Amino acid sequence: MKKTLLSIFAFVLYLLLNSCTQSEKQKVTVSFVEFSTDVSITVFNVRESQVEKVKEILYEAENIFKYFNSEMNVYEPGSTLSKFNDNANAVKEVPKSLRKIFSVSGNIYKYTDRSFDIAIQPVVELWGFNTVASTPSKPDSCKIKEVLIFSNFDRYRFFNDSVLVTDNRCKIGLGGIAKGYAADSTGTYLISKGLNDFIVAVGGDVLVGSETPKTVGIRHPRKKGEVIDTLYISGKAISTSGDYEKYFEEENTRYCHIIDPSDGYGTSDMISASVISEKSYMSDAFATAVFVMGREKGRYFIEKNNLSGIIYYFNENGDILSDEINLEKYKRKNSMNGNEE
Repeated sequence: MKKTLLSIFAFVLYLLLNSCTQSEKQKVTVSFVEFSTDVSITVFNVRESQVEKVKEILYEAENIFKYFNSEMNVYEPGSTLSKFNDNANAVKEVPKSLRKIFSVSGNIYKYTDRSFDIAIQPVVELWGFNTVASTPSKPDSCKIKEVLIFSNFDRYRFFNDSVLVTDNRCKIGLGGIAKGYAADSTGTYLISKGLNDFIVAVGGDVLVGSETPKTVGIRHPRKKGEVIDTLYISGKAISTSGDYEKYFEEENTRYCHIIDPSDGYGTSDMISASVISEKSYMSDAFATAVFVMGREKGRYFIEKNNLSGIIYYFNENGDILSDEINLEKYKRKNSMNGNEE
């Protein structure tokens, strides 16, 4: 009898202590706008006594995004990248803050068989996708071919900390990688502060810094504010690129801001592509490249490189279908360890 009472008492005490522990923990989020997109950073399982300290860390993390925006936003007139582009000298010193991202972008340019190209910026601007306030329109095909000649990464010759630019009309834009790059840097900072359970969301780029899988929704490419699919991700990054952010339609064709470096047009036989990778800058760039590649080549790229992803496209009846590549472990909620958020 005594053992039974002791067992019941111990069990009730465990429930009470566990309940108190769980009630103390909460999530802390900071949201802001940078790179002309919504950014949110959330830390999970924060004890009540640590909330204010975590908030201070997140405000510092916001400054990380402000820094990268001031360095890498091509649409900020005073940014380091803008100044680099405006310098018409044939030989330029590469600013220290841009050296690494130029280097990894060059590697991805080769890795994706030139489907990801940060030097396509002049063509992007030719289409009028250069600012939020601009009104895009279809340029003359001859003009596209003309601008396309100097709008590729091969026009840059890198030598240690300097670069030779073969045409002063060349311009670099980091829209397909800078946000992911900033997310990775933010994740590294949070981990250095002892925070290991977080999500950094930057528009279509989501970095999950947690051993516990988190629920990540993929935006519906045709219904604003809705989710088309749900994945469960831990310790990885996922990015989505699609034809729904900046676009216009003409003669039953949708033209978007994700320009194919091979022909200078923003068209694809898919409507969005999501790619999961180890780093956010990689998934950011790979999602852009896969969208550019198109459904067949994009699927092959994901499979060949042992990545995971999902491609959405229209069938002949106008229904949205999807190709799922190596996605099984991110779809099965019941196979996860731990509790998802």
